[in-house]
Amino acid sequence: MFEELELPGIGKKYIVKTAEWEINIIVQDTGNKQIYFNRDDEIFFEVTLTPDEAKKIGLILTEAIYQTISKDKIEYIQKSLIFEWIKIPDSSIFVGKSISDLEIRKKTGVSVVAVYRNNELIPNPDPYDFKFLPNDVIVCIGNRNQLVLLEKYIKEV
Repeated sequence: MFEELELPGIGKKYIVKTAEWEINIIVQDTGNKQIYFNRDDEIFFEVTLTPDEAKKIGLILTEAIYQTISKDKIEYIQKSLIFEWIKIPDSSIFVGKSISDLEIRKKTGVSVVAVYRNNELIPNPDPYDFKFLPNDVIVCIGNRNQLVLLEKYIKEV
């Protein structure tokens, strides 16, 4: 339930009833907002917000800053995208070449997101300057078919 009431000389009052709470929001003409959480005619919590504080909270609640992802989308992403760690053998054509030289994304559709080298994770390696070494482990993301293509490409001599 949602209700809006005029408060002459003060501002407006909004009442939002949820399954558990009655939330009263008073928007004062000054811009301040008072929020009361009531249950069974008893106030459990009260807060006063400045206009800037209320705007920031409003942006969060309306997902203007951060948008959540539905459960269906998360399940689709989890089924469609796979993170994989693939080791570069000594004899690979990848040795001594960059992501750009190899055109990894163009040839396989896979994105290289990091490289694990000498017990160190190197995030977002520069596609032009970073050169692969034997035994580097590529941390990449793609779908199953793309990752199969990458594994075959890495094993080319």
